[in-house]
Amino acid sequence: MQDHQSKLFATLPLAFLLCSGSALAGCPPAPAGLRDIEANSYYSDAHYSVIDPVLKARNEAAVKPFSDYLSAVSANADRYLASGDSAAAQCALSWLDRWAVDGAMLGKVASSQAQYERKWTLAGVALAYLKLRPQAEPAQRAHIEAWLPQLADAALAFADNGRQARNNHYYWVGLAVMATGMATGDAKYIKAASRIYDTALNDIGDDGSLPLELNRAGRALSYHNYALAPLVMMAELANLNHENWYQRQHGRLQKLAHLVLSGIADPSWFVEKTGAQQEIPKGSILGWITFYRQADPALIPLSQELMAQAPFRNPQLGGNLSLLADKRFFEPR
Repeated sequence: MQDHQSKLFATLPLAFLLCSGSALAGCPPAPAGLRDIEANSYYSDAHYSVIDPVLKARNEAAVKPFSDYLSAVSANADRYLASGDSAAAQCALSWLDRWAVDGAMLGKVASSQAQYERKWTLAGVALAYLKLRPQAEPAQRAHIEAWLPQLADAALAFADNGRQARNNHYYWVGLAVMATGMATGDAKYIKAASRIYDTALNDIGDDGSLPLELNRAGRALSYHNYALAPLVMMAELANLNHENWYQRQHGRLQKLAHLVLSGIADPSWFVEKTGAQQEIPKGSILGWITFYRQADPALIPLSQELMAQAPFRNPQLGGNLSLLADKRFFEPR
């Protein structure tokens, strides 16, 4: 049940939540952490490819407090990364601290869609905290670094319960727990992410396809891209530990990346395989390209045109991905 402050927060315009540069000194109070997540599925066909607009709108309204919260935290974390603005860092940290103390997202998370929302939000807040950690006060560190692992444990428990398809959602759990491990220094989450990453590589066929994503009819190409994005970000995080995950299994990730980029340029392969016209991915979910083209220059020609869509801002993937690339945030230190 949302309290009055959280209901008010859900109605605030995002521009206010993100704060203008001059308003950072007056950082708005963090909303109370929401323990429960209510969310619903919104596809109406067996392939999970046709969206029911009524169900979609209902779900977006239910999860808006979480997406708005993550957008605000991520924007201030990026502001700190871009300019060293300590006020922005402290604003974001105060919001993270509030939700940590309140045990946000650790209550009733009953539906699969609610579980998905939790892991997406965890990925984003853990990546934001990774940027902010040098500025965190000891009490903030204690609270946040106790909270993130609880969310990671919950995400892993759901993913490994034996009833969930190990599709793109599994890979996003990998990013969430990988970011948690990097942000807290807990190696067990990095080990869990490594296991998920290797599972993903094993899922990639010799033609680069993912069987479970190929079953998404007209969204097959989009979901190949959506599955690839967290895998690239996991490999980037591994760079911080001086590990080259791009080269695992003889660079098998390249097969998936090449198929996705080729499909965006010409989706006929996906049309032939699925018998359906394809939705073409665009915008922020393509942010992985910013990093992958550095790791695999052979794919630069295929990705060059898509770079016109930059800057790529996706809070669940780490915020302003173009900024992260420009700052070489994931280079070994």
